Amino acid sequence: MRVYRCSFCGAPINPGFGIMYVKADGTVLRFCSHRCFVNATKYGRDPRDLAWVRKARKAQKAK
Repeated sequence: MRVYRCSFCGAPINPGFGIMYVKADGTVLRFCSHRCFVNATKYGRDPRDLAWVRKARKAQKAK
């Protein structure tokens, strides 16, 4: 079984969990929670701007 990464926050997604979203162009996005799904699709937010996202903490550490 493969463990995927969340397309928004980068958290691991175990088999049988999360949301798989397929865009009209065939791109597959996987999200660990509804929170990540809504922030990415409905609000169009950049994960690096949110403090709770792993990518943001990583970007801040690099500065």
